[in-house]
Amino acid sequence: MKIIKVSIVEDISEVRDGLKYLLNIDQQIDVSKTYRCAEDFLNELNSIEPPDVVLMDIKLPGINGIEATKIIKNNFPEITILILTIFEDEERILDSIRAGADGYILKNTKPGQLAEQIKSACNGGSPISPLVARRILSEIQKEKKDSLKKNYNLTRREKEVLKDIVDGYTYRQIAEKHFIAGSTAKKHILHIYQKLNVTSKAEFVKKVIDENLI
Repeated sequence: MKIIKVSIVEDISEVRDGLKYLLNIDQQIDVSKTYRCAEDFLNELNSIEPPDVVLMDIKLPGINGIEATKIIKNNFPEITILILTIFEDEERILDSIRAGADGYILKNTKPGQLAEQIKSACNGGSPISPLVARRILSEIQKEKKDSLKKNYNLTRREKEVLKDIVDGYTYRQIAEKHFIAGSTAKKHILHIYQKLNVTSKAEFVKKVIDENLI
């Protein structure tokens, strides 16, 4: 049975000690080190055998848990990082995941469930508390709705011309490609710029890329 080495980064001593005690009851988990701030952990990380799992609080003195996660993942991608926090808002959840966190667990998770989630993470899982999962789904659905709104009512031909502009075609080449008059190609381009509310090609290309319009 592989022993899972766990480190805890948490600024409240009672929480650190409580988690260490409760998790060490599980014979497969060994919480040998705890830290009150990310800096202490990061400073020591280069001189110790890295843990398998880090339980990382978000709200820490100095470097916060999200920034620390990003630093650790850049230098030790093999370390599994589980965000353990009281925060449930979508922005922190998504920021943590973007930083490279392997899971996001609320602090009111029962010790037995937390131990199982740590084991799951070590086996390639991505444990996320049910409430957090619902919030992520809600945010994704919201982003999807927002993206659907950004079609700018482009016609089929305008969408084709839009792609041609991004591909570097001139209006003459666009006209030849679609067997239309040069003046018609210019008119399509003008309509596209008006619908996207841009005034230059640089602004147009940036908007197309930022909003994934092709």
